Amino acid sequence: MNDNKRKEVIDSWHKRADAYEILVNNYQIFTDMAMGLVKFVEKRQTNKVQDFRILDLAAGTASLYLVEPAEQMCILARGTIKTPHVYQMSAEDCLSTSDLPRDSFDFILCNASMHLMSENDIYPIVSKLLKPKTGYFLYTLWYHAFDETENFDNNQRIEAYINDALTYFKYPNYFSTVNRKIETKKQSIRSRKFLQETAYKHGIKLESCAIHIHQVPMSCDLDFMLMEPSWLMDHLKNFEWTQNQDAHSIEGQIVEKLRELIKDEYTERPVVQIVVSRI
Repeated sequence: MNDNKRKEVIDSWHKRADAYEILVNNYQIFTDMAMGLVKFVEKRQTNKVQDFRILDLAAGTASLYLVEPAEQMCILARGTIKTPHVYQMSAEDCLSTSDLPRDSFDFILCNASMHLMSENDIYPIVSKLLKPKTGYFLYTLWYHAFDETENFDNNQRIEAYINDALTYFKYPNYFSTVNRKIETKKQSIRSRKFLQETAYKHGIKLESCAIHIHQVPMSCDLDFMLMEPSWLMDHLKNFEWTQNQDAHSIEGQIVEKLRELIKDEYTERPVVQIVVSRI
């Protein structure tokens, strides 16, 4: 990812920080993903707590050392976790500061954010920050960033409900068989072989790569999509009859109808948990 693209991603999460904190607090999947990493740490915790060093990359709104590039995410993190070690910087820039001691971290964590980064950029960094022979880098990947789960896509269901809600208010479909998804830049897809080879190249070892299936309310998909609200408003404004009405009111009615349609609906979401160790 080049610097301009990285800045674009960081700015987008700065704007969505408050909405993301609500999302994380409302849906159990984020806690379950984090607890999977925490349990690994607890099983291997041999030092006294005060001697234990943990670094959280892309810490979000909440660990002793926190690295998070989005300003509003950092503000929320400082209000949640009482630590003097909160650094507003990209994970890719961790070696540019002397505040993060080399060869000293027992664990480096990254939950639900690694799909926005590349192991080619991050593995060289964690290999220099982890303790030799005893340090671990633990992270999670969403299903769409891993080759064994990338086609495990249940978005058709929420997209069909969105089309149904639009039809109810006499608007044309947003999703079609040609353009099924909100336009996004497809991130790189990892494989076990890629992870093994990239880790070895940088002096670390792939220890495990496990897939866990989570049952998630469909409203989580909707709330995630609504963190980027312009897609629905832009769709509504394409049609002449919207010009004579309050578009925000119409949007609110459509979202309310959509929540009614998906009430008590669940979907499956695979999450990949990856563990690498410093050789």
